[in-house]
Amino acid sequence: MNQVKEALKKNTMVIALIIVAIFFTFMTDGALLLSSNVTNLIAQNGYVVILAVGMLLCILTGGNIDLSVGSIVCLVGAVVGKLMVNGGVNMWVAIGAGLLVGLGIGVWQAFWIAYVRIPPFIVTLAGMLLWRGVALLVLDGLTISPMPDEYIALFNNYVAGYGSALAPVMEPLLQPAS
Repeated sequence: MNQVKEALKKNTMVIALIIVAIFFTFMTDGALLLSSNVTNLIAQNGYVVILAVGMLLCILTGGNIDLSVGSIVCLVGAVVGKLMVNGGVNMWVAIGAGLLVGLGIGVWQAFWIAYVRIPPFIVTLAGMLLWRGVALLVLDGLTISPMPDEYIALFNNYVAGYGSALAPVMEPLLQPAS
């Protein structure tokens, strides 16, 4: 009996996922598990995988969770969008600037964690609030539109038979904040 309890305890999330999949398979008359639907789900949520890999590295290397990831993505997207739409900057230059902003924020937070020895939870919690506020200031509380067609094409076009291969890789870095 203890072995069954232990197995259930270790596999609770897998069991829950299977139950949810079975439920929605019946509710959608089997459409949930069609290959086209699964492919769409993966393509539309590829950016989550990229962000999750970054979070996994934080957890594996020090057991910490970076609370500021979403706010940094928002700020980088705001900077890239603002440069392209309002500044008329070339898309690739704006993307480079966004990458530099993200890198700078990462170095800044790493400094406080590694050299000043402030706990990562505190640094990233403060960063979450700070970077979201900075993004709000950059955007003046407004959304950015219309995005250039060449930028939109990055996420709508297919690359060498691999589907929209650039979207899952680049979207977290380029998604304009809204």
